[in-house]
Amino acid sequence: MIEKQFLKECLIKGMNTKEIEKLPNVNIKHRTILHHINKMGLKEFYKHKRPEYNYDYFNKIDTKEKAYILGYTLADGYINNKVIQYRCALADKCILDFIAKELNTRVIISTKLDRSKRRFPNASVNIGNSTLVKDINRLSNGTKENKTFPIIRKDLEPYMLLGFFDGDGCLTWGRRKDRNRIWQKVNFTGSYKLLYAIQKLLISLGISSALHKKGTENCYVLEMASKKDVLNILKYMYGKEDLIVLPRKYNKYNALRLELGENEENTINSAISCQATSHEVEGVETTGGKMGSLNNQLECPSL
Repeated sequence: MIEKQFLKECLIKGMNTKEIEKLPNVNIKHRTILHHINKMGLKEFYKHKRPEYNYDYFNKIDTKEKAYILGYTLADGYINNKVIQYRCALADKCILDFIAKELNTRVIISTKLDRSKRRFPNASVNIGNSTLVKDINRLSNGTKENKTFPIIRKDLEPYMLLGFFDGDGCLTWGRRKDRNRIWQKVNFTGSYKLLYAIQKLLISLGISSALHKKGTENCYVLEMASKKDVLNILKYMYGKEDLIVLPRKYNKYNALRLELGENEENTINSAISCQATSHEVEGVETTGGKMGSLNNQLECPSL
């Protein structure tokens, strides 16, 4: 049973029956909630209307916003013949807020927690429109198994890849204490055909990557680990830094840039200091970067 006052407050907020169903302590289905709305005389407060989607949004990819959402959809969207669904953790709700604004729909929040069924609080967007679905499938070559990276304008490709990165990409980095240097890695997860198409794009940009299967799962990982390739792919995706939808990953990229910049500066300064010392101690034989003189040894860092 659901209390009349509680149901009335939900309806005044503009919530629909499916949203109410997902609230904590609501243990009845949305169809039953609709029955209570009619029975309790609350129909006048039920203002939910079917969203008027931007039907032709994916008909032509001609803006950075469309390119980004297309990339994110291929990474983290669920598509069947009639529906496009997005779901993410509440911490990344900003992505769905962005999508909802562009497609003229809204974000649904679920705060239910059931660890036994692996249900956690999340945000979602459900779009029931066959035109949008058809355009997505046309751009990406159809079914899930055959999906590939769409061919769009060159100047919009970085935004499409950024959308894919925000959905199914990862940047990790840290400092190796044993060698006092930074390690870094960027990877994308997805189907083989989709990642292979992305790899071809990276090759055209001069970025090296490795594509391999993810354990025994039916998915693959595209990975970059050298400092040059990691920085180049990140610079390519963020470009002019004029479309930052997920600040969390962008801030991580900036932290890596700052850390590498400071590390390079310290390495250069150490090398200059070492070279100066080398010139001062003349006639000393050097081996492997070490110099012995007058019972003293000076060690230079490798560059």
